Amino acid sequence: MLDRLNPGRVLSGVFAGLRKRSATGQEKADTTARAILFGLPVIVAGCLIWSRVVVHEAELILAAVALLVGALLAGFSQVAGWREKILDRARPVDAVRVRALNEAGALILMSIHVSVLAAVAVFAVAIIDVKDESPEWLRWVVIVLCSVGPAALTYVALSLVFVANLLWDGFVNDEADSQRENLAEFDSGK
Repeated sequence: MLDRLNPGRVLSGVFAGLRKRSATGQEKADTTARAILFGLPVIVAGCLIWSRVVVHEAELILAAVALLVGALLAGFSQVAGWREKILDRARPVDAVRVRALNEAGALILMSIHVSVLAAVAVFAVAIIDVKDESPEWLRWVVIVLCSVGPAALTYVALSLVFVANLLWDGFVNDEADSQRENLAEFDSGK
């Protein structure tokens, strides 16, 4: 059971899926998407640490992250249901299309893991009380923890942009397949 919850396994699914789509099936790794998806959150965290930002209303961010995790779980169930419905059809399914749904699912699951990390970091910030006489190391711990939440939410936001794109492509392809099937049935007189 714990092997199935392994974030490394989900992360490998994200890396395996971030590919440039092609009609021939020869898909190369999308290094630009990978650089943006993982680089921008690191830049956000670095900028927040460099400017020593401390969040004072962590409870509000914690509530937002909790709502986001709920929405992500609902989104994953929708993607998984759609994937199962497509695979149960009598017609052949293009492997690239199934891989796109797998990628969307992996991105959502990774976003859930990252959101939980953000929630833990923000919760820690909420319970740590830094005062003027607090040691310097404690201030730096809070500064680093304060950078984790916005960086994680940056990752989640970018992931959702990728997921929306993947789902739109899947929707358009599925609609085109249905129209082709209906036209073939109409032409054959069924």
